[in-house]
Amino acid sequence: MPPQTLSRILPVLACLGIFSASISAQAESTLQLQSAKPPAEIAECLQQGMRRLKIPDDYVKRDTASDGAAAIRLLNPVSNNTSLQVSITPQASGSQVQVDQNGIPLTPPWQRMIKRCAE
Repeated sequence: MPPQTLSRILPVLACLGIFSASISAQAESTLQLQSAKPPAEIAECLQQGMRRLKIPDDYVKRDTASDGAAAIRLLNPVSNNTSLQVSITPQASGSQVQVDQNGIPLTPPWQRMIKRCAE
């Protein structure tokens, strides 16, 4: 392959690599749980747990949908970017809990809090 062609292809490949890594980091779900509790109860428990961890209220966003689903997100209030998101959807007589990391690690204390709230 001629050097000019290779020098044109390398930046494109680098951009594709960054793009695919960005997509996979945002779609990374590390924890999925079933719970007998309704979504609102789990969301309230998570919100209280975040307060005990001294996370300021403006870094925590709670959303509730008309179907009863709930989501708790950690976000940067300046950039409005979400880091950790816990989605709680109604399922039969309970809930499905899904945690999306969005590029941050899910530490053992966070896992314990989420599991405790879903129990």
